[in-house]
Amino acid sequence: MTMTKKDFTKPRFSTNLNPQWVTGFIDGEGSFIIAILPSTGPNKKKISLRLSVTQKSHSAGVLYELQSFFECGQVIPSSKDCQRFVVQRKEDILTKIIPHFTKYPLVTSKNLNFETFKEAAEIVAKGEHLNLNGLNKIIELKNLMNKNRSFEDLFNYFNLDQVINLDPSWVQAFVDAEGNFGTLITKSETGKIVTRNRLSISQSTHDYCVLKAICKFFNAGYLDPKKESIDSLDKAKLCKDNSFYYNSTPETIIPFFDKYPMLTRKHLDYLDFKNFYLLKKDKAYLTDKGFEEMQNIAFNMNSGRDDITKTRRK
Repeated sequence: MTMTKKDFTKPRFSTNLNPQWVTGFIDGEGSFIIAILPSTGPNKKKISLRLSVTQKSHSAGVLYELQSFFECGQVIPSSKDCQRFVVQRKEDILTKIIPHFTKYPLVTSKNLNFETFKEAAEIVAKGEHLNLNGLNKIIELKNLMNKNRSFEDLFNYFNLDQVINLDPSWVQAFVDAEGNFGTLITKSETGKIVTRNRLSISQSTHDYCVLKAICKFFNAGYLDPKKESIDSLDKAKLCKDNSFYYNSTPETIIPFFDKYPMLTRKHLDYLDFKNFYLLKKDKAYLTDKGFEEMQNIAFNMNSGRDDITKTRRK
């Protein structure tokens, strides 16, 4: 079956996930969670350690592939139009999840959350969570994670001059999780035509070094803001949610994504992105038919694939 006809709600059966792909995708889409739940035990609380990965239902196939890769966990309904892969059985966390991310570390500052999660898991493995001191230590760790972790801690995780060497399978997965293949074509009243093909990846500024590494990996594109605009904590705080990698030269990335395709429905957006580029390269936009074809591509990709979104955009 070709990828254009693939049902992305179902897993592939012919290919196993690359371990670096798994890490890259979870770097983008995964969450390490410590939950404190009510209990009838002596401490009145129990610990639940979870790995959670969410996808739109149209791309749930990769969640089943993660389930197959780890040989554990469940794929369950999440919020509206979403599915979630979740691992929460203690033995699975200790023997499968922790060893994987120890061997294939996360690249982004999400690794800080994993290390805290791992510390909590070690307390659970020793059974120390059953006494009050151990429970309180895990509660303390939970309060350091995810949204509770300070921007300063996240920003200081990297040195801005740090060199990060990326594995191709990690890049493949991270773009699948965080990237956007965008196209644009417009015509002014004077007849001037503007076209754009652009891959964009956004991250909080504390992961600026990851975007810089992606720029280096492709040897193309640019970063916004520039490094000198965020070379101190105070400057970075001013734009902490607004750092981007942009690549408007499709010829520098198409060979890579032909070799390392997207595994979610985003692959269809990539194919449209590539087709748009080839039409642009042939100057198809100079004819009414070509302009309309490129306009339809731009309109019907990304969120335009969903009928309800198309209706709203008309």
